[in-house]
Amino acid sequence: MWCIHGYYKVVMKPLFSIVGFLLLVGCGFQLRTWDLASSYRIVRVESHADSSIERDIRGAFESAGLVVVEEGDADLYLTVEREDFEQRSDMFTGDGRVAGYQLQLRVAYQASEASGKVLVPLRTLQEQRSLPLNRDNVVGSDAEKRLLVQEMRMDIVQRIVRTLAVLADQAIEPLDAS
Repeated sequence: MWCIHGYYKVVMKPLFSIVGFLLLVGCGFQLRTWDLASSYRIVRVESHADSSIERDIRGAFESAGLVVVEEGDADLYLTVEREDFEQRSDMFTGDGRVAGYQLQLRVAYQASEASGKVLVPLRTLQEQRSLPLNRDNVVGSDAEKRLLVQEMRMDIVQRIVRTLAVLADQAIEPLDAS
């Protein structure tokens, strides 16, 4: 019995691992990436409002392989026109006390190329989350609120990057087809 189990551990496990890896590679699987670097090299992010999402947008562009500049010429210009955060009561207890909040984040932005061509006209993205209020753990509720706001920011940033990646792919496809 030990001989068969030892044989399985030594020979068969690595063999199955290699076969699984080859099947995965052979099917064309790859992690999702946003290929903005093939269309743009330098991006300039501006904000016309007091925007906390601007830093996250810059980080996403840098992760996509773009050089982010604060001044000067760029291939892509992204302007954050407005960022609004709202928190309002949406759940109540039987005696009328607040039991939870609705968090809402709206970001208005536009994007254009260096030539002046508007890629994304002024567009507003919105994310919202529900935050139940835990009166027994106020510190935990504050930490959860910060996490939910950061999650909403990252969702909006991903939507912006995906939109620009789709537009970049559409701009490349006609060149590839001819």
